[in-house]
Amino acid sequence: MLKNGRMEGQFRDSLPFAAGPADIVLINGSLYTADAGQNELQAVAVANGRIVYKGIDAGIAEWIGPDTQLIDLKGRMVLPGFHDGHLHPLMGAVGKTECSLAGLSRLEQYLERVKRWAENHSDEDCIRGSGWLYTSFGVLGPNKADLDRVVADRPVLLKAVDGHSAWANSKALELGGISGTTPDPPGGRIERDPVSGEPTGTLREWTAMQLVEEKFPKWDQERLISAFRPFQQSAARAGLTAVHDAMVREQYLAAYLAMEERGDLALRVSLSFLYEPETAEDFIEELKELRRSDCASLVTARSVKIFIDGVIEGHTAFLLTPYADRPDCKGEPLWERGHFMRTIAALDRAGFQIHIHAVGDGAVRMALDGFEHAVRVNGLRDSRHQIAHLDLISEADLARFRSLGVIANFQPLWFSLEAGSTDMDEHLLGPIRSRQLYPAQRIFEDGGTIACGSDWPVGADIISLNPLESIKAGLLGLNEARSRNRTDLSRKQIDLSAMLDFYTRNAAYAAFQENETGTIEVGKLADLVVLDRNLFTTPLEELDRVKVLLTLLEGKASYRDPAL
Repeated sequence: MLKNGRMEGQFRDSLPFAAGPADIVLINGSLYTADAGQNELQAVAVANGRIVYKGIDAGIAEWIGPDTQLIDLKGRMVLPGFHDGHLHPLMGAVGKTECSLAGLSRLEQYLERVKRWAENHSDEDCIRGSGWLYTSFGVLGPNKADLDRVVADRPVLLKAVDGHSAWANSKALELGGISGTTPDPPGGRIERDPVSGEPTGTLREWTAMQLVEEKFPKWDQERLISAFRPFQQSAARAGLTAVHDAMVREQYLAAYLAMEERGDLALRVSLSFLYEPETAEDFIEELKELRRSDCASLVTARSVKIFIDGVIEGHTAFLLTPYADRPDCKGEPLWERGHFMRTIAALDRAGFQIHIHAVGDGAVRMALDGFEHAVRVNGLRDSRHQIAHLDLISEADLARFRSLGVIANFQPLWFSLEAGSTDMDEHLLGPIRSRQLYPAQRIFEDGGTIACGSDWPVGADIISLNPLESIKAGLLGLNEARSRNRTDLSRKQIDLSAMLDFYTRNAAYAAFQENETGTIEVGKLADLVVLDRNLFTTPLEELDRVKVLLTLLEGKASYRDPAL
């Protein structure tokens, strides 16, 4: 049972039935165990991939044998391995091999990058890439004519920094069969010239982008696996031992399973299968065949991903009231309401966890309504359904997270980014709503469960895989919001301990893995991270400078810094 994200009950300090010395012993450290019995502890012993002792240095001697690897931490900090509760590892890893516009901001810079890429990859039939900024263009977005100037002989499709809009050249539009008479797909939009009605080259949301993207060749499994290797190394250096891939198809599952079979996977990976509005109802039966919930495996797949809306920047987030700069528009859901309710109930009845993308307050309400409907028709169960992003939540819906047992999955880097730059938010949402973004504090106060993720690679070079950067940015953003809104400081605040729990115990709970990982408890798997200093004595402004020195997955080092 969770109370503010904390499990009740704990393991004993040692396993009396574990025979023989430990494989690894960490001594003279400072432990943050993330369990309810947190004390001033110094040492951990690991045998056969599991924690067999946690406690003070004086009790560790019996676990040290001639072959035990003994590491003196010299006061350094030990935490449970970090869990990223929402990101796109394979998609992002492949994106690193494509044309990146990250770090650029002007049209001519984008075009020069695309031109050079095309010249250096003349053997590729199509050009894919990502990373352009909404602020680089007007309200209609980028134009196909500009791309045609540098690549006119083959299709080009470049996604925005958040992946919710794409810039296509004429060849790409032609490949997708998109013309002036092509209707907007449900939930998507083909931007058009206000005079001619012809497509400008900007496509909004998945349903529109897929008209082109589905015609591009798919990456084969070996390319996926090859692209994943550097991602996995970066994740280990950041202290990550588990990730949730928040949007996969069968091809991605097959790649993950192949990596595990080869012994090449050094992360726990939980997956959400993408379920789209046009998906046939019998797809649920296919998903049952693909479902994998064995906790002994590094790969689990028990969740389904549904997009309700898009993003505020593209006016595709579904709001309860219109945008401030477009009084005729409040976005629209990707799903017809009745179809959505039936689908949520069917997936819930089949035992799937449901992971919903909802940015606008209208989308969040629709998601909560769907979960409430599922409880009404199927009965209450341990579903651990999640809603991710949650930029805006209506005051009337905040308490429903706790009452329905829905996990709020936030991306804390955006707390700080939004708090530090409000001009665009005020333009799009007005002054009142722009101050109400990301109400994680309110859900926490009410006893709701929060898990966190990076949403990497969404945000390109702005978004980091490093949980410590995210934790710092989240705390800074929350502090700014408290000051700006004169939050009552007598209420329980999200502090460093809470943020650490969001990235460890709570994210493990969200993945149904809390009995095996997420805390430092005897009997659990030895998924651990060692930092070069104690976070609780480090100034908030310096959290992102803290270095990971050791990452253990089931007691095996996926990363070790030479300094340790």
